[in-house]
Amino acid sequence: MIGGAKSCILLKNVDGLFTENPFVNPEAELIKEITAKDLLAMNLDDMVLERKVVELLMHAKNIREIRIINGHERGNLVRALNGENPPGTLITAD
Repeated sequence: MIGGAKSCILLKNVDGLFTENPFVNPEAELIKEITAKDLLAMNLDDMVLERKVVELLMHAKNIREIRIINGHERGNLVRALNGENPPGTLITAD
């Protein structure tokens, strides 16, 4: 049996993916959940992950989602690993 990770957690210095850079525009909105296709269609100037990572997610065999959470907030990683949903963004393959 061949296995593989089904998801990936990215720890960043922000609470997830925003419509704009939240450090430049404090009114930027957090994107809580989005598909890779919809995210690429938004053509954001400033993403917290590389565009190529999103493109790869669309065609990956095993990884079907990427969760972006704030790694500077104590407990977020533990909550995510335990299946809880800390504040952040979930990007799904489809």
